[in-house]
Amino acid sequence: MKGSRRFDSNWVLSAVDDSPAWEHHLMATSTNHGDPNRWLVFGGLFGIYFSFGVVVMSIAPIVDEVRADLGLGRGSMGLALGAWQLVYIVTAPPAGRLVDRLGPRRSLALGALVIVASGLARATASGLTGFWFAIALFGVGGPLVSAGAPKVVGIWFIDVRERRFAIGAYNTAPALGGMVTLVLSNSVLMPLTGSWRVTVAIETGVMVVAAACWLLVSRHSPPSMEVPEHAHETGGIRSLLAEAEVRSILAFGIGVFFIVHGLGGWLPSVLRSHSGFSAMAAANWTALGGAVGISASLLLPRRASRDRLPRFLAGILIVIATGLVAVIVFPTALDPLPVAAIGVRSALIPLTIVMLMDCRAVGPENMGLAFGMWFAVSEVGGVAGPLVTGWVGDTTAGFSGSLVVMTAVCGLLLAVVAHLSSLHGREVGSPKTGTGH
Repeated sequence: MKGSRRFDSNWVLSAVDDSPAWEHHLMATSTNHGDPNRWLVFGGLFGIYFSFGVVVMSIAPIVDEVRADLGLGRGSMGLALGAWQLVYIVTAPPAGRLVDRLGPRRSLALGALVIVASGLARATASGLTGFWFAIALFGVGGPLVSAGAPKVVGIWFIDVRERRFAIGAYNTAPALGGMVTLVLSNSVLMPLTGSWRVTVAIETGVMVVAAACWLLVSRHSPPSMEVPEHAHETGGIRSLLAEAEVRSILAFGIGVFFIVHGLGGWLPSVLRSHSGFSAMAAANWTALGGAVGISASLLLPRRASRDRLPRFLAGILIVIATGLVAVIVFPTALDPLPVAAIGVRSALIPLTIVMLMDCRAVGPENMGLAFGMWFAVSEVGGVAGPLVTGWVGDTTAGFSGSLVVMTAVCGLLLAVVAHLSSLHGREVGSPKTGTGH
């Protein structure tokens, strides 16, 4: 029937064993299912994303030196530091489409090149305008990496559990890169060079090395992507938005980025202002939460089968909400415990990526576009989270009010998870109904 979705044995099999139909074809036809080159390619991808995190955090630990040199106030610096997230919202969908057309090898290389240009432009900026455009340029190259990375994993990792582990693992790379930058900028690079500009240039050089390694390891041919038309029905933006599951995941991404970026940017300040911790103690306990997040990102995606995904997401949201309330009401001495638990929020992003990749509307041909859309929409929350948290923190409600807002967002996301769970249930039953069983 025109306009209706066809179901066949491939889709029934997909519903039963938790894999999209295009993956079954790849498993059956690929001669590289056990090819060790996939881990070399993954290493190159990890290096690109690690360097992504290094460049993102290159200014944060030396912000006072940058402000003094460029003559910027806190407001102007905040405007500049948020430039790339705003640009991301506009550039991510076309970047995702470009990933589908160029392929992940050239797309990630191009994205890395633009990120290098952003880093060098920061190091040579002479005022607010130049500095803003330098950071905004990251929002042009970054989406090519963000949208290209899931496609690399989707192409090279055919085994479902192995692919989900790879998704969780590469999502730890930016956090690790950022942590390295935070540790080395003031303790090693600044004392060694005596210049914030040289420090940023050296950190940008990490991406140059990563891009060269990526081009070297990604020269191998990926598994065959010849997929029969009947095995999937994928298309452009309209086709993706026509799927209720995709729309729900886009809405979920806004809330996820609101929480992840909002807490990531303000949690040390919350601990200092609300809990009375010293700057060092606040940083250390926040880092402990980051370690919890890395562990969760490595462990949970591999175990998140399609039927378990909603439960995993709901469990994480409940932990976050409980931790936020505990920070508000617990004695200060106990705050490190919920702060560490809140670190599990980092696993929300890889789990949502797994969920989107498993959508029947997402296939090899439009995966870049799908993730470009997701990152664009999600960055609305990424921009709003830090802004709302800071704004509420400046009111009489203080950071306690900010944490209440975060808790409310967790509640809204639980409602979205419940809706996604019902969609999954209907989807699993649909193929059998459609075949008359």
